[in-house]
Order: sequence, then structure tokens, then C-alpha cells
Amino acid sequence: MIEAKAKLKNLRMSAKKVRLVADAIRSVEVDVALDRLQVLSQKSAPIVAKLIKSAVANANDRYDVKQEDLVVKTIIVNKGMDLKRWRPAAFGRAHPFRKHSCHIELVLDTKEGVKVVAKEKKKEAIDTVDLTKTDKKATGTDVKDDKKFNKQNAKQKAAGFMSGAKKDKGKVKTG
Repeated sequence: MIEAKAKLKNLRMSAKKVRLVADAIRSVEVDVALDRLQVLSQKSAPIVAKLIKSAVANANDRYDVKQEDLVVKTIIVNKGMDLKRWRPAAFGRAHPFRKHSCHIELVLDTKEGVKVVAKEKKKEAIDTVDLTKTDKKATGTDVKDDKKFNKQNAKQKAAGFMSGAKKDKGKVKTG
């Protein structure tokens, strides 16, 4: 029996509201769970459906398994970090309130009697380039550009642009 996991952290929704949806799909086949989530009118239903699809993709990536052979083993909804905010009130006062968040952990498992084989990892040869041994081919335009650059550099150094302005008896040289 294999397990495929998916996690969603810091979902800006109350854990209490997400648990209502999680309870509806716990210990159910994946196909049935996705059908139930389409019918549910809760705001968190499409988010949990997306998480299930992610876990199915993880299972397909690691093992040769079909979606019909998977079951929701566990789904855990934990409280996340609250954002503390202020709401304006009468007479210039402010009342505090919290924006809740939650974490969802989903584990899929295979049905009884289903044989699953782990996929072999394919190692692909990656072409690499050694940048320390690159040859710079000089073309006519490169040589001309280099000569122009060197002439401009020499003029600027002489004028004092590269090393800052040189002061000579209170006067600034410019070139």
C-alpha cells in the first residue's frame, strides 16, 4: 500500500469552515470525493478539490496508479496563524479582530488488493558548458569596438572622469 501526500499552508479561511468540507470526504474514494466537492456549496470545496487533484498527481508521478484505485486516507485541518487587524468603531475608537487561516494535510492511499509498482527514475543526460574554457572569436566588428572602447577609456582617464575630478589650484579639469 502506497501513500501520496499533499499539503496546503496558510489558507486564508477559517479552519472551522474547512473542516466541514473535510469531514464530507474523509475515508472516501477519490472519484466519489471529487463528485461530492462539486455539489457542496462551501467556499472551501474547490480548494480541497484542487488539493486532492494535486495528491493524485503526486501519486501518478511516483507510482503507476490510477485515480480510481485511490482512497482519501486522512485529511487534517489545523489552525494557522491569525492576522491581527483593527476595525474602526464609534467615537474614534478601534476594535480588534482576527483574520483566521488554516493548514490542510491530505494523504491518499490505495484500495485493498491493488498492486502498485514504483516508477523508475529516469536520469537524463544534461549537456553542460564549461564557461572557463570558452574561446572568444574575434570578428572585425569586435576588434573595432574594442579599439574604440580603449581610446575612449584612455581619454576619460586623462580627463579624470574614471577616477573622479582632479582639482588643480581650485580649478576643475574637464575634457
